[in-house]
Amino acid sequence: MFRDFNEVVCLGMGGSYSEIAKDKLFKKHDLYLYQRSLNSIKECIEYVDEFSNAIAILPVETSYKGIIRETMDNLIMTKNQNIQILAETIIPVNDCILSKTTEFYSIMGLIANPNALAKCKKFVKDEMPRQLNVVMAESMDDSARLLSNYNLTYSIIGTHKTAELYNLNVLKEHIEDDKDNHRRFIVIGDGTTEPTGNDKTSIVLFIEDKQGMLMKIIEVFVKYHINVTQINSKMMNNRIDEQALFIDFDGHYKDELVQNLIKDLELLCKNTRIIGSYNKF
Repeated sequence: MFRDFNEVVCLGMGGSYSEIAKDKLFKKHDLYLYQRSLNSIKECIEYVDEFSNAIAILPVETSYKGIIRETMDNLIMTKNQNIQILAETIIPVNDCILSKTTEFYSIMGLIANPNALAKCKKFVKDEMPRQLNVVMAESMDDSARLLSNYNLTYSIIGTHKTAELYNLNVLKEHIEDDKDNHRRFIVIGDGTTEPTGNDKTSIVLFIEDKQGMLMKIIEVFVKYHINVTQINSKMMNNRIDEQALFIDFDGHYKDELVQNLIKDLELLCKNTRIIGSYNKF
């Protein structure tokens, strides 16, 4: 499946979790592609939308905050309707204090982006100096590059991969507030998959937001004995009477049972779009 592509787009660089997810997937599929790193989810999806030879690896869900709306909202707006989710993987979060020094208790400064600070605020408050000098950065990669301008008393929040890329020491690990936090990543691209017998399908239904509509949709899944694993909704076009319903369920869109399910759903909805059938992690 991935052999038809020659480029992979990752969100961020410098040891970002998107890069870590890429490494894990490529090792599993014995794959190497040229990597391009972009700064936002929207940019990544627009790039894949324009270049059919590229795939993107993007965060879609965290156990800490749930569904990442920017990913799903931009995915359903692609001009190329053949762009689909082709695979998924789950990465444990392991935020670390990294520095050029080996002594944690000599640290007096911290360079980090706002998101990293928010995830690790308890550790920063309880374990680091009260007079800590905090320098704001735009990203994990930006933090690592800025560190070269500071002395040995400064540190950054990064990953083990960041430490490897920038030759830094891991002084503390698992500093995130939520120790059980994981991130789910998806691979998107203009491609197709084959059933494996252990698949998940993601679909978006564009519906009128009226009483009983959700129940009618659920009844279709019950009719075909298909297990729904997740449902999320969002208002469309700033209209409270129009909703996009994102549903994940067991099965592959090439399965006859799933095809019959989709035909029934099409009778209830304004529009439907399959956004991927892929092997479950």
